[in-house]
Amino acid sequence: MRRIMLFLAMCVGIALAAPAGGQTPELELAVLKARLDALEAQNAELRAAVQQRPQYPVSSPAPQQFAPEIIGPPVSNEQLRSVVEEYMSANAVSIEAAAANVAVEDYEVGSDLKMSATWKDGLELATKNKDFRVHIGGRTQLDVGWFSVDDNLYVPGPFFTPTPGLGNVYADGADFRRARLRIDGTMYEQIEWAAEYDFVNSASLGGSARAFTAPTDLWWMFKELPFVQNLRIGNQKEAMGFEHLVSSRFQPFIERSFNQDTFYGGLFNGFLPGIAALGTYGEDDIGTYNIGLFKPTNNVFAFNTGDGDYALTGRLTRLLWWEDDGRQLLHLGLSLRQATAVGTNVGGGAANPFRTHQFRTRDALRTGLSANWPTPANITLSGDDEQTANAELVAVNGSFTLQAEYLVNSLQDARLAAADPLGNTATYHGGYIQLLYFLTGESDHYSKQNGFFERVRPAENFFLVRNSSGCTCFGRGAWQIGARYNYLDLNDNGLNGGILHNATIGVNWFLNPNMKLQWNYIATHRDAPLPGNTGDGLVQGFGMRFAHDF
Repeated sequence: MRRIMLFLAMCVGIALAAPAGGQTPELELAVLKARLDALEAQNAELRAAVQQRPQYPVSSPAPQQFAPEIIGPPVSNEQLRSVVEEYMSANAVSIEAAAANVAVEDYEVGSDLKMSATWKDGLELATKNKDFRVHIGGRTQLDVGWFSVDDNLYVPGPFFTPTPGLGNVYADGADFRRARLRIDGTMYEQIEWAAEYDFVNSASLGGSARAFTAPTDLWWMFKELPFVQNLRIGNQKEAMGFEHLVSSRFQPFIERSFNQDTFYGGLFNGFLPGIAALGTYGEDDIGTYNIGLFKPTNNVFAFNTGDGDYALTGRLTRLLWWEDDGRQLLHLGLSLRQATAVGTNVGGGAANPFRTHQFRTRDALRTGLSANWPTPANITLSGDDEQTANAELVAVNGSFTLQAEYLVNSLQDARLAAADPLGNTATYHGGYIQLLYFLTGESDHYSKQNGFFERVRPAENFFLVRNSSGCTCFGRGAWQIGARYNYLDLNDNGLNGGILHNATIGVNWFLNPNMKLQWNYIATHRDAPLPGNTGDGLVQGFGMRFAHDF
């Protein structure tokens, strides 16, 4: 009889624990059927057990030992649920596993196009099966800065005139460093796409700097292909280095290192038109690969009409250590690039055989249009092919992050003017090392699918409100401190563009996953390629950035 009561209790418990709202009717029926099938099997066992027990005449009292099993206090709904859960667990019956085995009709991609909206670090609309998805977002970064510059960087006189090569003067200011709008998503399950435009890019036209709208990410990617895994076509970043691939939304310092501006990002904003194959390899995605063919440009508008210009770029990464979901890791990476310098057409006619390349960098803080900002290291050369190698090392241990990269670039047949003799090779190099620490216990988030850092998520978001009782409530956000040494050498073989040493100290306050404040102090020593000590000196600056993305 106790087993019969237990069976009744199970039935009542199932009725009381019906599936919660939000499930589809098909799934609710599948789960209910799985539960009933499991209970029917148990019921058959119970019937067999009851039939085997001794039968007594109705007038005969049952033996004394059965009375305590029949008589007892009333049972509550919570107790019924507990009895059901314990019994099902003891008999190793998994309702979820049974429901998963229920046959479901094959889903045809695109047959259900109804979308629902949610917030996923930005507005996202998606179908139930995620075969169509649209994210609408953007980013805004407002910078302000103050500078102190040695007089030696300017030509003596009543006006501030920069020494040769510097281009412009340092000036206190405010600037929207980035203002981008983005739409990205998935279509037909296998195709991802992105369309992003920056509204505060700049270029120098007619001797003056002007702001323009320019494309950044503008590509399509075919996923889960044979052999190559993923194929991305369009305007995108070359896979050159760790820091370059980390989004500007997630950079720990206000500006990247000198390598970014000098070798793979300055004149063209870090994006080139091309095609790239990328993916992961090894057990548990232990490494990444990315190889692409691009058309190099010297502008932010993703075009080049020079015949024969190309860039072949590849990156391979490997995780040597991975524990605690990435809170302990050791990452190594190597990037290689074979490319031509950028050719130009003369009057729309034949391509100019004398390709040019400008190696130059702006400083570690900027508070004005990029085209108006000083270039403390700067040289323009004619040349042919160039080869680039970049090594990267990243280690995370809890709240500590160590990151370092070093790059070497060689330009063949380098010369200051097209008429100069051939045969020289200009080999330039640079690198950085930085150490970061979260004061509030967070850790940098590493993406195994991409091989670089992504969004920081504070353990507690910032808030400051007064509750109904008049008390002030406060959330701290996430706090991070960091220091970086940054080096660039553009002097070689008499083709000298200058040497820079930079130290940067920073504090980051992440208010929530979408907003942060950054404070940076920089000290840059310029060794100018001019006679004597002309143009040498120290630049100090203090800058602040308010950034948000969605």
